[in-house]
Amino acid sequence: MQAFDRLTEMARSGDEIDRNALIDVLTDLFLAVEGSKAEELAQVFGNVVLGFIGRLEDSARLALAERVGDHRLLPRELALRLAEDELLEIAVQILTNSPVLDTEDLVDLAERKSQDHLKALAARLNLETPVTDILVRRGTNDVLRTVTDNRSASLSGDSFDALVAKSRKDEELQEALVRRPDLPPDPARRLIPFLSRQIRGRLDSIAGHPRLIQLLTQCMADEVKAQLRDLGASQTQTENALNAVTSGKATLDEVAIFFAKNDKPVDLALLFSRVGNVAETVTTRLVLKGDDAPLVLLCRALNLSPEAFSQVVRMRSRRLRLTGQQAQESLKRYDEMTPEKARAILSGSHKAAE
Repeated sequence: MQAFDRLTEMARSGDEIDRNALIDVLTDLFLAVEGSKAEELAQVFGNVVLGFIGRLEDSARLALAERVGDHRLLPRELALRLAEDELLEIAVQILTNSPVLDTEDLVDLAERKSQDHLKALAARLNLETPVTDILVRRGTNDVLRTVTDNRSASLSGDSFDALVAKSRKDEELQEALVRRPDLPPDPARRLIPFLSRQIRGRLDSIAGHPRLIQLLTQCMADEVKAQLRDLGASQTQTENALNAVTSGKATLDEVAIFFAKNDKPVDLALLFSRVGNVAETVTTRLVLKGDDAPLVLLCRALNLSPEAFSQVVRMRSRRLRLTGQQAQESLKRYDEMTPEKARAILSGSHKAAE
């Protein structure tokens, strides 16, 4: 065997043994032996390496970790020593790959090690909830994103709640949560109200579970119910305003500006539904959706004035946290679109759908 030949040569040379070279040869031997002798040799290998490891160069420890990091017979004591190495490249090999570390080991490491070590650990396959609970509690945003992106990692209900709370100003974490098919209903409901405009616009394509789409629709319906409860007696005023438009006693612009200035998106959607003969569920989504292109078409087709549309944009900016630049771009697109062009586009979409 080549490893034995190298050891024999090193012993016969009479020179001082190079520790790095010795560990390299022993590693060759450890990886080559199979069968009944493998476990016995693994223990010897671990004891010898642990005796030298404090005096090995960084490059030698890294080479060792890369070669044995995923070996099923790597002695646990050696695996733990490498997992705690201050040189992150060495620790990563063990934290992400080693099958010999159990949940208790991982919990201990997660409680003590640096954020860089936690990030490496967060990418490990099949993490159990005792480990992920600690990662979510201790981790920085990078750690949180990594463990949430790790679909094989199990997350407890408490961890999901904490991740949702911490994602309010972290769009990447929001998207990672949206992509998880195991996101429970209650955290999903709490997540939806502050999803970024960009994520709302792509929810259909990125959601890890159809439940999220259903929940978004339900949240809109709940908003309708809440608004109706708050309106109380003014509900009749809303209906009167809508009737005034359909009867010609008030203009579309007047009522649209009133609803927009008073932050009534659901009433505004109902107005567009009545005047445009479009399903209320559709107009509600257009008013509250991040992508404004369909709303621009509908409002232009209804001949809503630029002044009224600017009030709609202001309301949406408050609701969806749009930037000033986004609002200006929306107004510019509206100015460039004519009512005739908008009707032609909508008519073409109708015919294509038929």
